[in-house]
Amino acid sequence: MKLRQSLLGDEIAMFVIAVLAAQVIGGLVTQMSPLILGGVIAGFNLSEQQASLAVFAEFFMLSITAIVAAPLLPKLRLRFVCIVATLTAVCFQLASIIANDYIIVTAIRCIAGIGVGLVYAASLAAIGSCAKNPDRVYGYVQVTWTLLSIALFTIGGHVTALYDHKGIYGLILLISLTLLPCLKFLPEEIGEVERAPSKHTSGLAPASLGCLTLIAVFIYITATGALYTFSAPLGERAGLTTTQIGYALTAQSGIGFMGALAASWFNVKHGRMLPISVFLSAFIVIALVLCTNTNPYIFVLFQSFSGIFFYFSVPYLFGLAAALDEQGRWAAAAGSAYLLGFASGPGIAGIAVETVGYPGLGMVCATSFATTWVLFGLVIKRLKTSSSDTAGHDTLTHG
Repeated sequence: MKLRQSLLGDEIAMFVIAVLAAQVIGGLVTQMSPLILGGVIAGFNLSEQQASLAVFAEFFMLSITAIVAAPLLPKLRLRFVCIVATLTAVCFQLASIIANDYIIVTAIRCIAGIGVGLVYAASLAAIGSCAKNPDRVYGYVQVTWTLLSIALFTIGGHVTALYDHKGIYGLILLISLTLLPCLKFLPEEIGEVERAPSKHTSGLAPASLGCLTLIAVFIYITATGALYTFSAPLGERAGLTTTQIGYALTAQSGIGFMGALAASWFNVKHGRMLPISVFLSAFIVIALVLCTNTNPYIFVLFQSFSGIFFYFSVPYLFGLAAALDEQGRWAAAAGSAYLLGFASGPGIAGIAVETVGYPGLGMVCATSFATTWVLFGLVIKRLKTSSSDTAGHDTLTHG
């Protein structure tokens, strides 16, 4: 069934609500990871490395599930899969609250990660296959996260301060249950999607360009994910309480909305290399400051900067990947690299903190951003060469 032609009027509005609900359910764990990490550290009296490995296990299961499930979704009943996966995740969220052993909770979180990973993959497949304008719906997702995060981090900071990991897991459970009825408006099936050829894509770029892009996206998200997930410990080093860190993350999310708007306005008027250089240079400075800082005001300021430049960067990551071919295959693969990077960040950051301390973590992240700049530069240079006869300045693709 080609749902691009069948969604009309109220069906479109309900579809958008349904995929937004699925995106929130599937993305809550990654979005709330700083508070989850802080709650696990406090709740089980763990080191940063131990806690980050527990968080990494869940992220890894989420990302692997999303990657494995993506090609299978057109053969499955999408609505049924999402509802069952959400209920499964909710059950294991509850089990995470009840259990009191660190190892058991880690195992439970892995199973919960499978559930939310399915929902995450299904929501992306629904947007790509059923939305008449996937880019616009992707924009709705970004706006939803920035606005919702304001409330989530405010409330999440309080419940984590009061109840440690049980509080933040309980909040995720309640939100998932609240949004569950919206999933009934998801399509039952999704169809194959063919992208029309565009002057803004390069036809079929060499596979080496796609691989370099995936590696660059993975390294970049791993480094930003490391800083983001360790926001709570970094804030505590700067003298903030868990509640105050929640407020700082709220400010980061709210101000981050400016970054998404800036990317939409700036587009690729001057090519992609300039904006990519801007946000990578900014993150080098942000990483070094956050990991060596002990002043609470400086922490809040640079944490806010990280939100602005991260939301500014995401459209360029997927826009570059989408420019590699006309059918969006590399863009889909970039989504997998994104998830794997976010899954890897906490574990790598925990090891770095344990071995070389927080200043060392800053150097690792700064080096990663510099490496990413080199890789993106190579891709853009070779992409211009391969598409010089058919593409001029391309239009930024969100998603």
